[in-house]
Amino acid sequence: MQTTTTPTTAVDNGKSTGFKLGHLAARAAEGKIIAEDLVEIGKRKAQRLVRQGYEVGEDYLDESRRYIKHNPWQSVGIALGVGLTLGFLGGILSGRR
Repeated sequence: MQTTTTPTTAVDNGKSTGFKLGHLAARAAEGKIIAEDLVEIGKRKAQRLVRQGYEVGEDYLDESRRYIKHNPWQSVGIALGVGLTLGFLGGILSGRR
């Protein structure tokens, strides 16, 4: 029965403590795998959040359409008020120059 060992090289940093490069390479590879897993998890979470945001936006759009159909004159009044307010603010801000 023959055992094989991986060769390691000790690095001396002046304090006579050696680091096994093979061990460091294995730890670096392990860290790379963990980092890749974390990136993949983050990507999936971001995709899930975008999908949920899109669904919520569609819900608000549907509710707005329903409100406008059931209250058309109130919707016109709200739109008129918002338009006048934005026009008034735009006029004030452009008059400051």
